[in-house]
Amino acid sequence: MVNILVTGGCGFIGSNLVDELIKLEYKVHVIDDLSTGLKENCNNSANYYFIDILDFLHSTKELKKILEENSCDVLYHLAALVDVRKTIDDPLLAYNINSLATHVLSEISIEFGIKKIIFASTSAVYGEPNYFPVNEEHETSPISPYGLSKLCAEQSLKYLSKLKKLDVFVFRLPNVYGPRQRPDLEGGVISIFYEKMKKRQPVSFFGDGQQTRDWVHVSDIVEALTLALSKNGLGYQLISLGSGKASSLIELYNYMSNELNYDLDPIIGEPREGDIKHMVMLANRAKRIIDWKAKIGLKMGIRMLA
Repeated sequence: MVNILVTGGCGFIGSNLVDELIKLEYKVHVIDDLSTGLKENCNNSANYYFIDILDFLHSTKELKKILEENSCDVLYHLAALVDVRKTIDDPLLAYNINSLATHVLSEISIEFGIKKIIFASTSAVYGEPNYFPVNEEHETSPISPYGLSKLCAEQSLKYLSKLKKLDVFVFRLPNVYGPRQRPDLEGGVISIFYEKMKKRQPVSFFGDGQQTRDWVHVSDIVEALTLALSKNGLGYQLISLGSGKASSLIELYNYMSNELNYDLDPIIGEPREGDIKHMVMLANRAKRIIDWKAKIGLKMGIRMLA
């Protein structure tokens, strides 16, 4: 049986991934510090280690023990500091978690027999795009420590892939939404709107509402992550998981208002530092390499939230 190690496996995307891997009959081991993940997301068929990947910067003893005892073949690395505001307030923490801990985790994993690494990166590495839709050839110019720290991790994995002749899939994720996304955390716009609308509370915009995003349902993202398991001998692969369809914040608001019979006007606030104005990504490479494209449109995805 193939043993898989998942970091961040109690979080939003990670727990959905763990459930799918269990359905596919893999043996799954999870590392999560529960800083944003939840115990109620745990799958009874998976094996959990509640530890902080930051600890690996000081000692790799526990990580080595996990890898040795479970003979893991594949590493999914999803654990990260993803709150853009927190990375701006504490850039060093962002670099330690997203860059340095990623490198240490990857090096030790390779040392103990990991044959493939699948990494969750972000569209934030592009910064403000020069053209749309964005593809993987677009220049990278992050405007936040979050994007910069993820870009550093990408480069680290590219180096390790070449050095160790290892398969590495780096997926640049769009704005992901769906089941288990927490409305009390920064970044989950759809879950935040949904919670407020259900409670008939006012919804706030940071900016004029014309900013655009590429929203992709978590089930589509999980499909892409699992498709990479069967692709071998490809070395380092950098793949954007966009839908190619941009929707403005006001469009999203209108979709959700109609679905939830919500009639309050949004509160318009000032734009925030580190927020990208517009983002939409292509998935041509994803189609070519892993035969993937996003299937769930935004309107359908919102209906699925109920």
